[in-house]
Amino acid sequence: MTSPERRNFIWQIGTAAVAVLGVQSAWSTLRYARAPVSYGPTRRRPLGQASRFPRGSVVFVADAGVFVSRDSAGIRAMSATCTHLGCTVRAQADGGFVCPCHGSRYDKSGVVLSGPAPAPLPFLRVQRDRGGRLQADLDVPVPADQRTDVG
Repeated sequence: MTSPERRNFIWQIGTAAVAVLGVQSAWSTLRYARAPVSYGPTRRRPLGQASRFPRGSVVFVADAGVFVSRDSAGIRAMSATCTHLGCTVRAQADGGFVCPCHGSRYDKSGVVLSGPAPAPLPFLRVQRDRGGRLQADLDVPVPADQRTDVG
């Protein structure tokens, strides 16, 4: 038979163990509920003044990694990053684009014509900053027909 002191000691150890498990479970649940991820700063890149982009042209902005085009409806920016493995595509004389790494070809609207690229080149949001300069938001894709009105 067990003595009352021993029974009381085992009861206290069991209660402490359950309390520790409860605290650990609560802590784990709270840490899971609060995302421990740092998303970092936005990836907005300056493009310059709208006057830098004449109508009918396609200008590569290396610092932003985008091709900027302007027409009568406004300005739009298309990513220059190949959707296959992330190489920087190059503009062709016919208005299309080609990936120098694996040969993916895109038309002037970024649609895949051939090669291993799985998706078209995305268009990105273009906005004006407080100084009136244009900037591309590399984290925000937009429909291909969306343009920024520059007046």
